[in-house]
Amino acid sequence: MSRYRLLLLILFSVSSNADTFNIEEAWRAVQERNEGLKAADQGVVHARKMRDGAASMTYMPRVDLHGSYTHLSKPIDLDLSEPLNNIGGSLPIPLPPISSDDATVDLSEQDVFLANLSILWPIYMGGKTLHLKDIREAQIDESKAKLELKRQKSFILLVKYYYGALMSETYYKMRQDVEHAFEMHWYHAKKFKEQGQIAEVELLNAQVQYDKSTSETLKAKHKYEIAVSALKKMLKEESDISLSSQLFINDDLKTEEYYVERAKSGYAALDLLDAKRRQSESFVEIEKGSYMPTLSAFGNYTLYKDDSIISKSMPDWFAGVAVNINLLSATGRSEKYEAARVVNQQVSLLRAQAVQDISILAEKTYKEVQLYLEQYKTLDSSLRLAKENVRLREKSFSEGLSTSLEMVDAELFLAAIKTERLNVAYMYIQKLSQLLVLSGESSLFITMAQQGRKVENE
Repeated sequence: MSRYRLLLLILFSVSSNADTFNIEEAWRAVQERNEGLKAADQGVVHARKMRDGAASMTYMPRVDLHGSYTHLSKPIDLDLSEPLNNIGGSLPIPLPPISSDDATVDLSEQDVFLANLSILWPIYMGGKTLHLKDIREAQIDESKAKLELKRQKSFILLVKYYYGALMSETYYKMRQDVEHAFEMHWYHAKKFKEQGQIAEVELLNAQVQYDKSTSETLKAKHKYEIAVSALKKMLKEESDISLSSQLFINDDLKTEEYYVERAKSGYAALDLLDAKRRQSESFVEIEKGSYMPTLSAFGNYTLYKDDSIISKSMPDWFAGVAVNINLLSATGRSEKYEAARVVNQQVSLLRAQAVQDISILAEKTYKEVQLYLEQYKTLDSSLRLAKENVRLREKSFSEGLSTSLEMVDAELFLAAIKTERLNVAYMYIQKLSQLLVLSGESSLFITMAQQGRKVENE
C-alpha cells in the first residue's frame, strides 16, 4: 500500500465523525444560513410594511390632537367709557360720567389655553392614493423576485461548489489509484531487472513515471482541499464535512421548446421586470392625477377652552368639505407626466429584450447539456478500450513482450479518459442546474440527481 493510500485511509477514518451533507441538505443549510438570502427576505418584509402604510393612507383619515398655551403681553379688554359717555350726554337728562375702570370689559386673560381635535379625510385625490397602493403591491413582487433571483444564484453556486468538491475528491482518489498502479509497476520492474528480463532504462522509466504520479497526486490533494474549503465557507461549517451525493448523469430531459417556453415565464428576472413595469404604469397614472381636482372632508372639535368671552364665543365644533382644482402650477406637471410615460416605455422595451435574451440563453444552455450528455456516452466505449489496453499491456509486460513505456502510456491513457469523464459530468451538472433555474424548475434538480446514473470512478 502506498503512503498516500494509507494517508487517505487515515483521513477518512478521522473524518468519520464529520457532518454529512447530501445536495438537498446542503441547499437547506445555505437557505438557513446565507446572510444575503436573509437580507433579501427582509426586503420582502419591508415592502409589505410599506404596502400596509399605503393602505392606511388610502382608507384612514388623519386625526390630530392640538394643544396650545399662549401668553399675551397684556390681557385683551374693551373700554366702553367713551361711547357710553357720548350716549349719556345726548340724553334729555344727562347721566353722570362713567370712568374707564367701570366700563372696561375683559375679553381674554393674559394666559390663553386651547385644546382641539381636528380631522382631515381625503375623499378623492385624483387617484393618487390608489395608485400608490398599487405601487407598493408591485414593490412587494419586486422584492420577491429579487429574493428568488438571489436564491437561484445561490443554488447555482452551491451546485458548482458541491459537485466541484465531489469531482476533486473523485479525481484525488483516481490519482491515488494511478500512483498505486505506477508504484506496483515500478516494483515489478525492479524484480524483472533483477532477473535480467528488462533493461536499466525500463526500470528508470518506471521510476520516473512513479515520481510524476506522486507529484500529480499531491496537486490533486491540494485542489481537493481548496474545493472543500470553499464549500465549507458557503455552508457556514467550521468542522469537517462529508458529501454523500455523487456525480450523476440523467438524460431524462424534455424538449428544447419546453425549456425555452418555461424560461419565458418562469425566470425570476422577468418577474422583476414585470413588477417594475407595473410600478411605472402606476407612476404615469399618479402624474396624470395632478390634473384632477381633489376632494377632502375636514372637521374640528374644541376639547377645552378658557372662560374668556372670546373663547366662549368660539363654536364648539365645525365640519365641511373642501374642493381644490389646480389651474396653474410651477411644478412641471406636463414634463413629469411625459417623463413617467418614457420610463414606462423603457421598462416595456427592456422586458421584451430580456425575453429574447433569455430564450437564446435557454436554447444555448439546453444544447450544452445535450452536448455533454453525448460526450459522456461516447467516452464509455473509450473507457472500456483503455481498461482493456491496460490489462493487455500488464500481461505483455509481465511476459517481457511489452516495454515499460508502452505500459505507462496505457495507464496514462486510462487516467486521461477517466479525467475527461469527470470533467464532462461536472460540466453537465453545472449546465443542467442553469437550465432548470432558467426554466423555473430548480427544485427538479435534486430529484434528477437522486434518480440519475451515478458517475463512478471505475
